[in-house]
Amino acid sequence: MTAAKSRFHYAWLILIGCCFMQAGGLGAVLDAAGVFFVPVCEDLGFSRSELSMYLTFYFIATVFAMPIVGKWITKYNINRVLSVPFALVVAAVAAMGFYTEPWQWWISGIVFGLAGSFIFVVPTPILIGNWFHAHKGLALGVAMSFSGIGGAVLGPAFTLLIEGFGWREAYFIAAAVMALLVLPWTLFVFKLRPEDAGMKPYGWSEQDERAERERETRRQGLPGVPLGKALKTVPFVCMFLFSGLIAYFAGFNSHLPGYAQSIGFSALVGSSLLTAVMVGNVVEKLLIGWLNDRVGVQFTVNIQLAMVALGFLGFMFAGDNLVLLYASAFLFGAQNSLVSVSTPLLIRQLFGERDFPAIFTYARIGTGVIGCLGPVTVAGIFDATGSFVPAFALGIGITAMGFATVRLAYSFRKRLHWVESDGQGN
Repeated sequence: MTAAKSRFHYAWLILIGCCFMQAGGLGAVLDAAGVFFVPVCEDLGFSRSELSMYLTFYFIATVFAMPIVGKWITKYNINRVLSVPFALVVAAVAAMGFYTEPWQWWISGIVFGLAGSFIFVVPTPILIGNWFHAHKGLALGVAMSFSGIGGAVLGPAFTLLIEGFGWREAYFIAAAVMALLVLPWTLFVFKLRPEDAGMKPYGWSEQDERAERERETRRQGLPGVPLGKALKTVPFVCMFLFSGLIAYFAGFNSHLPGYAQSIGFSALVGSSLLTAVMVGNVVEKLLIGWLNDRVGVQFTVNIQLAMVALGFLGFMFAGDNLVLLYASAFLFGAQNSLVSVSTPLLIRQLFGERDFPAIFTYARIGTGVIGCLGPVTVAGIFDATGSFVPAFALGIGITAMGFATVRLAYSFRKRLHWVESDGQGN
């Protein structure tokens, strides 16, 4: 087998592993989590606000985890850095099968935030960015689409398990499924960089090889904005806010099954509504990955924000129109691609490759600071008004703010100071 062919095959193996990691991580733990809300609340007598608070604690915990994640993934053995935290996530899911009080779910939420930060979003853009020199946007879109596939498949599957065995047993089975999907890849397959396996990224050319040799001769590093300077810029503040605003949308995901039931549909329709979101998630991530490579990241993000706003508008006026309800859920799925595909591509384009992992993880602290408000405020609005419509109207306002932050970031882009020499920077 030639070296080029070997590089091609292992890069795609990394991609397949990232797909499973997204399905069994973000897809199972967060995207499919909403199907448990109604049966748990009905059985134990909790309000949705009390139970969904664990997602708020998840977001808060990510604030403390993110600065560590970016450093550890690039510094230590990636197999250990990913596998140990994910084992803790699996244990926290299984433990939910024993819980009887809301505060116990909150503890699992903290574990999801601290340990899950190493799995859910950050490692896949880093691995894809390292292993794919060509078609990077498409590869990232494919990998991240599997969180939607995981949610689309596992949401209804978990619903059937809940109906057949009870929600406690369903949590145990869910934990086992997650472990089988993810741990074989994190333990045995992943390599941080192609160089760790004696390879080059997929799509690497002779011209790239010459450019790399020239950089080494001139002692130049990868181009980009040094971390210390990036954190003090307007575009970074905008990306911090953008990461938080779009993370707020996750608060709606977990409540969509409950929303469907609140307007008269069955639990199975509620879980299938979440499946429609995940189907939209998958299709839109594939489309967005392709568009990012061809028309640019900023234009693509505007399309995504418009789709999310249309989804919210559809929810507000769907009533008992099941077709409009599913169409709105499909459009709303674009919010997942904003978080997992477009945000890392935006940050990489604005700040370059130089300190991308660290800048990306610092920007994602905004996910915890602002995103933590999503689950509890959406539930609180429903508990106070008996309707999700005011929450959907708020969601439309958040899409407008997301558009403004991206526009502002690009208007200040020319003021960023990129450097290449290893002797310059922080």
